[in-house]
Amino acid sequence: MKFDSLFTLIRDYWQDRASRKKMVIVVVLIGFYILIIPNLLWVRAGEKELSELTAKYHEFSTLSNKYRSLRASVNAIEQKKTLTKTNSITQAIGDISLSIGIKEKMKSIKLTGTKKVMDQMSEESAEIQMEKLNMSELVHLFYKIENAPVVLAVKRVAIKKSFENPELLDVTMAVSLFGGP
Repeated sequence: MKFDSLFTLIRDYWQDRASRKKMVIVVVLIGFYILIIPNLLWVRAGEKELSELTAKYHEFSTLSNKYRSLRASVNAIEQKKTLTKTNSITQAIGDISLSIGIKEKMKSIKLTGTKKVMDQMSEESAEIQMEKLNMSELVHLFYKIENAPVVLAVKRVAIKKSFENPELLDVTMAVSLFGGP
């Protein structure tokens, strides 16, 4: 029954010319809505997915650059291990102090121990005492330790003014040499 009245209403509208134009316009608009709205939703979903992928790409790129820089650092350290045939920390510190002319100012080198680090390297530690260094010699010593052809790390430093001459320094430092197992 209801369908008959609906069909009658549509037929009456279709026979009237002005109503027919309105009905065609409504049908065309409904068709556009049916075609345009899903496309707009699809475009928005695509834009959201693109922004997510762009963010992931930038994050991956950052991680990749960080990995490359860390890998370069590791390669530099591994290359340092193979440059010289230094076997002990006493030899390494002796060579450094000799090269800057402070070997006679070295009071003592006490080995404090050797331990394995991550099953791939060994760490040999020593406590070094030096007396009557001036500031320039101390800076040169730190520079030479940092740029030594072996992997050296300064763990702790204690600097005191010399009792005899306050312009000179007495230095005690803990240094570690990293090498192969």
